[in-house]
Amino acid sequence: MSETIFQSDETSSNETILVIDDDTDILELLKISLTSDGFKVITANNGLTGLQHAKDEQPDLILLDVMMPQMDGLEVIGKLKEDTETNTIPVLWITARTQTEDKLVGLELGADDYITKPFDLREVTARINAVLGRTRPVKYINPLINAMGDSFTEAGVAELGSHLQAAAEIQQRLLPEKPPTFPGYDFATLFRSSTSVSGDFYDFIPLGDSRLGVVLGDVKGHGIPAALLMVMIQTASRLLSNEADSPATILKRINTLLFHNTDLEQFATMVYGILEIDTGTFTYSNGGHCPPIHFITGTQNTDGVTQNGCQVDLLDTGGMLIGAFDIATFSSATCQLARGNVLLLYTDGVTETEGKTPNEFYGEERLIEYMGKNLALTAEELCDALQKDLMEYSGTTQLKDDRAVVVIKRIEG
Repeated sequence: MSETIFQSDETSSNETILVIDDDTDILELLKISLTSDGFKVITANNGLTGLQHAKDEQPDLILLDVMMPQMDGLEVIGKLKEDTETNTIPVLWITARTQTEDKLVGLELGADDYITKPFDLREVTARINAVLGRTRPVKYINPLINAMGDSFTEAGVAELGSHLQAAAEIQQRLLPEKPPTFPGYDFATLFRSSTSVSGDFYDFIPLGDSRLGVVLGDVKGHGIPAALLMVMIQTASRLLSNEADSPATILKRINTLLFHNTDLEQFATMVYGILEIDTGTFTYSNGGHCPPIHFITGTQNTDGVTQNGCQVDLLDTGGMLIGAFDIATFSSATCQLARGNVLLLYTDGVTETEGKTPNEFYGEERLIEYMGKNLALTAEELCDALQKDLMEYSGTTQLKDDRAVVVIKRIEG
């Protein structure tokens, strides 16, 4: 039997179990049973393959048989505990009832518990859950211990928590306190973070009396590193914005700044646009971001797609990712916001919202369809309705990614 990776469509747990046993019947039995219990199951029919899976897959627990040819369980657990990449993975020892000495040796080598053959499948699941209940907190706390070093004390953790809270508050204050107000326009925003701090951002930058800079972006990754880069980009966009410059020029300047002052693995996507308040002309440049969607009502001509009685134009003119390549170039394009038109800017936390069925996502097509049939709503009502539809689609209020939305609706002109 070759090693396999198997996961049920009804998996309710994200935890992975690696089963190492040379008995093909036992492998198949455990795979079926544990998968039905909601685990992702990886199997290996020899110790060498099992060690490689342990390094590559980093399972949450290993079920390890003692008696195997070539490399027995004692040798496997010894190598697991010697390797810094695998020495923290809990091991559940599988022995025969007569192998008392092996049980003791396994526990001395670092096994967390044992079960004996022949076993009851309910006992296997119960022992796995018991071990995971003890080791699960350690799995997530260890990286924190390593990062904090000598500061990992109750007081140190409390201080770290207060610092994260302060960072979240600072970041929140960097966002516009409220959408801008201009006669003939209706602005609204939606912003939610998947953690205490966010890598998504939006901004409104005044450029004289009748021009407004509109910014929306998404930094690669989550958490503190993404949040720090987000602050850098947002600050740069404010400092580098100039009434006379095109959006493409501004994105090029931001790209150069990021490329020379950040790690090569750090980059962002963003859209920068300038709205002419008097005419409704929106000039923009797109730096590798989800294309903003221009919903066009009435009889205005466009090359866009007809959807729900309106026409749709995707604003994708621009260039490459921001901060990834020094040679990146950008271009600008325009669209015209007429009365009743809606411009939607959003991050991929919207379209990549996972549905109740795993690996099915909200997507651009559903977003266009949903917004297109609700254009009569105000900008704020559109944001609220979209948020509600995303929650209904996912079946949860928990976010896996940050989410930012800007809606601009022209109500006169």
